[in-house]
Amino acid sequence: MAGRKTIVFSLILSLMAAANAVPFDFYYLILMWPGAYCEDSDNGCCVPKYGYPAEDFFVDDFQTFNVSINKPITRCNGSPFDANKLDPIENSINHYWSNIKCPPTDGVNSWKSAWNSYGVCSGLKQLDYFKAALNLRKQADVLGALAAQGIEPDYKLYSTEMIRWAVSQKLGVTPGLQCKDGPFGKKQLYQVYLCVDTDAKTFIECPKMPKLSCPDAVVFHPFYTWMLNATAAAAFDSRILLPTETALN
Repeated sequence: MAGRKTIVFSLILSLMAAANAVPFDFYYLILMWPGAYCEDSDNGCCVPKYGYPAEDFFVDDFQTFNVSINKPITRCNGSPFDANKLDPIENSINHYWSNIKCPPTDGVNSWKSAWNSYGVCSGLKQLDYFKAALNLRKQADVLGALAAQGIEPDYKLYSTEMIRWAVSQKLGVTPGLQCKDGPFGKKQLYQVYLCVDTDAKTFIECPKMPKLSCPDAVVFHPFYTWMLNATAAAAFDSRILLPTETALN
């Protein structure tokens, strides 16, 4: 009898999540390269309170987007964020949806913001929303896709067209690229935008791409966990050491 009640309760929660969902056309999966964040941040970057992240692209956001109004769907009615519900994916979310800003944080506010902004509009339960984004990040394996085409985080300049092509060779869809200020007056690769169907499983060609900015060639800045400051104070006392400008030639 107790098992039956549990099944009924789970069904009710699923129906409530679906009822609270607002129509949207696709997701933006936004992946961030931490090396660019560390290099450009005035305050450097710090080891999160929960430990070191992966040396890989992080999930930066997983947005629900509506083409007809040309903007993300946000702040729908839904269940409040509960950090305890993320316990089954604690290791994965700490490593791949990490917050390396200074002073150090535990990441919870970032995940809470993502859920309250977009997750509640997805029609998914909280755990499923975050699992979907993390699974898509793993499936995309942007770092591996770039490495397969000889594009490495090594301070060299790479063609943005080649970066797009490398990702499309793996996923069959064209990504959007966002750059930011980098070393030596160059721009550097910062974010990769991928579009995902409403099933939260399938990559699609983007029905709409936001206004993104990257020059024809960009730096792919290295990222290693030793670049992260262990304390907030250290962030203001140290800077990442860069190679000579000849490395960009």
